[in-house]
Amino acid sequence: MKKYYFSLIFFLNTIALGNLLQPINGDELNYIHILFEWDQEPDAVGYNLQVSPLQSFNNLILDIDEISTVYIDTNHLSWDDTYYWRARPILDCDGCDYGNWIGIADFQIGEPIFQNLEISLYDEDLLEDGYVAIGAFSPNLESVIIDKYGNEIWNDGGMQMQLNHINKYGNIYGFSINDYPLHTGMKANTDMDVVWSTMDSDDPVDSHIIKQLPNGNYMGFIRVEEMGPIPNDNYMTQYFQLIGYQANGVTPEFTWFGQMIVEWNEGHEVVWTWNPFDHFTMADYDNYEGTWYGAYFNQEHDWMHSNAFHFDDEESVIYVSHRHLSRISKIAYPSGEVIWNMGLPAEYMASGDEHICTDLLFSFQHNIQLMDNGDLLFFDNGNLSDMLLGDSNPTTRIRRIKVIDNSYCETVWQYDLPQNLHGLGMGSVQELNNGNYSIYTFGSGLNNPECSVIEITPDNEIIWKATGNNNSAWYRAYKIPELHPNAFSVVAYGYTVNEEEKIIEMSGNTLDFKVFNKSGYLLKYKYIFSDLLDAIQLFIYEEGEINIEPYSSVELSFSTNSDVDISSTNVILSIWPHGHEYAVKELQYTVVVDSSLLGDTNADGILNILDIVLLVNMVLSGEFNSSADLNTDDVVNILDVVALVNIILGS
Repeated sequence: MKKYYFSLIFFLNTIALGNLLQPINGDELNYIHILFEWDQEPDAVGYNLQVSPLQSFNNLILDIDEISTVYIDTNHLSWDDTYYWRARPILDCDGCDYGNWIGIADFQIGEPIFQNLEISLYDEDLLEDGYVAIGAFSPNLESVIIDKYGNEIWNDGGMQMQLNHINKYGNIYGFSINDYPLHTGMKANTDMDVVWSTMDSDDPVDSHIIKQLPNGNYMGFIRVEEMGPIPNDNYMTQYFQLIGYQANGVTPEFTWFGQMIVEWNEGHEVVWTWNPFDHFTMADYDNYEGTWYGAYFNQEHDWMHSNAFHFDDEESVIYVSHRHLSRISKIAYPSGEVIWNMGLPAEYMASGDEHICTDLLFSFQHNIQLMDNGDLLFFDNGNLSDMLLGDSNPTTRIRRIKVIDNSYCETVWQYDLPQNLHGLGMGSVQELNNGNYSIYTFGSGLNNPECSVIEITPDNEIIWKATGNNNSAWYRAYKIPELHPNAFSVVAYGYTVNEEEKIIEMSGNTLDFKVFNKSGYLLKYKYIFSDLLDAIQLFIYEEGEINIEPYSSVELSFSTNSDVDISSTNVILSIWPHGHEYAVKELQYTVVVDSSLLGDTNADGILNILDIVLLVNMVLSGEFNSSADLNTDDVVNILDVVALVNIILGS
């Protein structure tokens, strides 16, 4: 005896019809690597994308097929020009190749802003793939991204932003003077939309660093000040005394300022602070470099000049670089306790006997970071290295060290920059995926400014170098895999059209999607899938995460609730890459359970549509005996079948 089960077919009506999504009509873009995106079209097995400088499309500069709904072009478009683009589906049907054009949109690309660079490419085979992002403050406050040949592919679009951090998810953070001081601590996307900023009109954020923490909050520096003494043994002491100061090393008569560490939540509220005046003694200060010379002319003492931090979520600590104290601190979070200070010995710093790793003798360092294996990597500017280490001239070193038992250090790796690339100020270092290091240095060593980004191998061989003009002063550089970290596409299986209505036709009990990571970043995608009915829900609420490798895809499926028997529902799939919540895609559908398309009868009792019609004919002709041919434990009863076929015939 056969048992008869309905095989469910789902029709999902999208809320909106197909559109060109980006660039939208009339966009002005700040990059030449263009991301094109459009809506999924019914019956499409792929898409044809065309770009032309002419609205007639008589002259195509791009004509390419793509299987997803996103394509990034990196080779065909130029600065300061206007383009037209359109896309159409490649159809999965007999006798047809292409569907109608979804639409036509035009966009402009702005002007490049960066200076000409001198590029030296010594060994391209050893070079890490990707692009170099540079945050500059002279001759202009600006940020750019260049390729290995020095071509500008992105800029800040006139935002006047000095980027100071790009994290592993490709998020851009920086300091902008636009609408000062609202965006002095900001997060932006590729289009330079301000995703988040401190929005504090009273306390501008320090330009050195702004980062996002694992908990989603943001952290940066804010100026904090107190009155302190002027030293009585500095080469500037007499000059202070000549203008009326006691300068006796004791009397608090002069403004000292440092950097307070501040944490903000997503709502811009301050939720945690760390004030250096509460933890450091003012007996510690730089007495050898030119900080008191600057204090004399500025009438305030730049005591700490904190310039970088690294938040370690695993140990719940913060590593902080204080440039003018030639000190790196490890601070417990959230207690604020100083676990250790790494810096100069007592000969050069009052509290030196309490410091760890005094034998390193680094000075005026930048860009402290904790590596995955626990090493500390930083840029030792070496402003005092002639005095501390006996260098014939100040020498900049890249330091990679391991701190053992919070008490002493071992050097893991070190690179001494050539004399001409000594960095008096600024500087950064980044370990790359292939083991190389990307280094930015001010290049002030031989009194002939040579502001440069170099890439070196682990064997200290320079394989690439980009050098700016004599008036260049950059702050920090990062090498990144590509320009659009939030680029992704979601395609639903079985997307078709039924009586001019766009639907997803499914022959099973799951809704299936394919998610394409179109970026060069390994990203974690978060998703939420929900049935929007308040009462009985056909689909069970689900949220989760999926990791997708660069330029790869994964499938995502959602099963029906087998205990529910309803004819329709509404569902929504929200999905976004971690760190790019602003790029969320919200795909909303109406689900209709349609039993008019049923599977073949098989050993498991799935009923074929022809069998249903035959069965009903038997009933109508009196040839079917319900008591003999249908048991009470069958899933469907004969009246439901009759009603179903009547519906089918009526439709």
